[in-house]
Amino acid sequence: MYKIIQKKLIPKSLLSRFLMIIIIPTIIGQILALHLFYERHWYNVLSRTSSVIVSEVQALLKQNDFEQNINKNKDYLNLSYIFLKNHRISKNNAEKNNPEELAIFKKTLNEKVTYPNSLSVDELGRIHLSLEINNGLLVITLPSKVLINPSTYIFVLWVVFLTLLLLSVSLIFSKNQIKSILELANAAEKYGRGESVDNYKPSGAKEIRLAGLAFIKMKDRIKRNTARRTQMLAMISHDLRTPLTRMKLQVELMENSEEKEELNHDISSMEHMIASYLDFAKGEGGENFIKIDIADWLQNYIKSAWSKYDIELNFKNKNAFIQIKPHAFKRALDNIIGNAIKYGNVIKISLYKYRSDTVITIEDNGSGIDESEKELAFKPFYRSNKARTLEDSNSVGLGLAITKEIIIGHYGSITLEKSPNLKGLLVKIKLPRIS
Repeated sequence: MYKIIQKKLIPKSLLSRFLMIIIIPTIIGQILALHLFYERHWYNVLSRTSSVIVSEVQALLKQNDFEQNINKNKDYLNLSYIFLKNHRISKNNAEKNNPEELAIFKKTLNEKVTYPNSLSVDELGRIHLSLEINNGLLVITLPSKVLINPSTYIFVLWVVFLTLLLLSVSLIFSKNQIKSILELANAAEKYGRGESVDNYKPSGAKEIRLAGLAFIKMKDRIKRNTARRTQMLAMISHDLRTPLTRMKLQVELMENSEEKEELNHDISSMEHMIASYLDFAKGEGGENFIKIDIADWLQNYIKSAWSKYDIELNFKNKNAFIQIKPHAFKRALDNIIGNAIKYGNVIKISLYKYRSDTVITIEDNGSGIDESEKELAFKPFYRSNKARTLEDSNSVGLGLAITKEIIIGHYGSITLEKSPNLKGLLVKIKLPRIS
């Protein structure tokens, strides 16, 4: 349960995690700083200031000469006061909107002075303390700055501003660090698609540069190994084609017979094997992507390449645009449809949209493939010995392996399933749709 909650709460992207690592401690630290400031420093200082002012009020009350100075403004220490005969505190006097500082002052005042009292702040920012005493109202005035300090709020605003500033700097720094990681990821993805990444240069922190250098070394090693493999197979094919050519010439000089027909068949099979090995080794490089409406493209393709066969087309969606390498994609479909025609006599091709993908399914009514062999069927040189046995010697087990490489090169996926309608094999191809 904890792991599930953790997966849901923790952000997925590296930038979000960086920001979370920076923001959470910063916010906690600032909250603690403000809490300590308010609860300790600010509250204690304000309480002591309130006690001093209340002591002055007490000293003023002890004089008790208000009857002699009715309606006269007088000063006492830091206080100004006036005594109004036969006045009372107004019932409409609301103290709910008073600042918190006055609430702390009033609490201290009520602890030491028993007279009914009221506090208010006028438009000029002066604090008025009204006390009901001797059948009159003693109004004491003091400047607000002795209790209400605007620098308190300035301090809070400064803390908030400083926090936002630091977080902005951290965000810029994190983006610059992650940018180098994204460049490495993009280079690796491009290389995986077979695109050129010669312009990639490692950047960023030391560890990221080390990963970038390791990627470049790995790319160079793979490139050298692929070149050696292709060169070796090309040399083998060249060496094999020379005796095959001599064999073909010798067979042509033979009289027509069953042995001559079998030899021609064997020679054609060997030539087909050699071509398949070379195709698998070389891959499908050098061809550019083009944007097409796959529905129109498939109709034209079936009409031109497979018009002799009865193939049912079921296109549920039109205007499904994708990017393909035409020759490579045609070769992949040739392998699948040719295999379907070999093992079945009813072929159905469907096209529909699923989320952000375009799905192509090719199904037949053949014998299908066992569930245990569906993954193995895509491995190079694998030949099934159970469901769909390969009766001709031309097949070397590379058709589906080459097809899968082509589909992956188109950023798609290919899977083998059982056809729900025709009960044979269903090949499902998913390709990303573009706008």
